[in-house]
Amino acid sequence: MKIHSIQNEKVKVGVTEECGHLYPVQFFINNKIVEPLNVAPWSEEKFEDDSMPPMLRMLRGDFFCAPFGDSDTLEDETRAHGSTANEKWNLINKDNHHLEFKLNKKVMGADILKKISIKPKQPVIYQEHQFIGGNGKIPVGHHLMLKVPEKVYLSFSNYLFGETPPSPVETDPALGNSILAYPQKFNDFSKIKTVDGKQIDLSRYPAYQNHEDLLMLKSDETLPFAWSAASAPKNGWLWFSIKDPQKLKYTVLWLSKGGRKYPPFSSRHRKVIGIEETTSYFHLGHKASIEKNHLNANGYSTCINLEPDVTNSFRYIFGLTAIPKDFKYVSSIEQESNGILIKDESGIQINIPLDLSFLNE
Repeated sequence: MKIHSIQNEKVKVGVTEECGHLYPVQFFINNKIVEPLNVAPWSEEKFEDDSMPPMLRMLRGDFFCAPFGDSDTLEDETRAHGSTANEKWNLINKDNHHLEFKLNKKVMGADILKKISIKPKQPVIYQEHQFIGGNGKIPVGHHLMLKVPEKVYLSFSNYLFGETPPSPVETDPALGNSILAYPQKFNDFSKIKTVDGKQIDLSRYPAYQNHEDLLMLKSDETLPFAWSAASAPKNGWLWFSIKDPQKLKYTVLWLSKGGRKYPPFSSRHRKVIGIEETTSYFHLGHKASIEKNHLNANGYSTCINLEPDVTNSFRYIFGLTAIPKDFKYVSSIEQESNGILIKDESGIQINIPLDLSFLNE
């Protein structure tokens, strides 16, 4: 597996040529190396099943999906999460703070560029994916996966509503288990209905064992930027991400706690939460996202539109910082002259140097 990487005083990030997955992702805080992103337990195993897509075989870190979910529309790509998550990315430019790749396959006629960058003394990774040209509609999104050390407190910028998909992630008890009620709409992530009629708080994850579930939050597009955050005070760190909610309109949350019994998961993919910034119809794929669904029928876009001679750009930032052990939920992330100010519910404040203008360049 060939990896290209860049590093500063605060962070190291690599990108695999195969599939374009971010790995390794290491942050340097308090003389320790923190690796917050998940690597699947089977990623170094050999499988005789040639039908398993490369994306699933090497599942790790973060990767860009086009389409996001099942690729059930394109004649030349049937693998889940599309060519961007499964094909080779060719390095075309590199210096001490930048990596640039081009996908070796067009997607709906579009050339796709992946640009990863860091800035001196910032604990932050900047990503940009560009679709140059193309023709047609497609759902897109980041597939970032956090490995939860013990428990994390989850927080999000203002969202209009949250929902579970029309049907459970796992429907056959012999193959897997989902515990949430499907479908349901909610306005409070701490008050989610389960299939047995109870109510649970998912803002503290993990809450339950042996389940596989998924939710989606509709980001508020009037915000100058939207954010997601996961704080792990016992472990001394806070992970956060920032996006333009007009470009990536939803936050898909994949709660993976051993609920899939079939290979390669085999009930061992645990304490993982996907915090996946998308424009899509849940995780349900290309066809479901471009056809009429209950979200786009109500004016909420679930795909992007590619056009010849038009460049579509998707920018995304994430980082990690040290926090004290009494830090809990993030209550706000605000712009400052040199970056952002993160506040928790008790008033603890942390300044992070960060270039928010990156989102709108």
